[in-house]
Amino acid sequence: MAAARKTAAPKTTPKTAAAEAEATEQPTKFTFLGVDFEVPPAKQIPLDLLFAEDEVEAVKIIVGEDSWAQFRAARPTIGDFQELSAKVNEASAGSGN
Repeated sequence: MAAARKTAAPKTTPKTAAAEAEATEQPTKFTFLGVDFEVPPAKQIPLDLLFAEDEVEAVKIIVGEDSWAQFRAARPTIGDFQELSAKVNEASAGSGN
């Protein structure tokens, strides 16, 4: 009798999670610096994003006022912002943007 093979569950990467969220039109969620963030699917991102004049304003619009205020309250560094921006971009990777 052959031994049963163990199969590992497929790992979910952030990009896979973003693609799955987009397919179901659900936000992609992640936590950074103790703050919970939600990145909406592309069709649900506020139109104001098109008028953002810089990356900081764009990230603020995407994550929303409440999460942005919590992030700022954590006294982030420039490096923290760069990492948050990368996470937001990664979370929206499945959105076709």
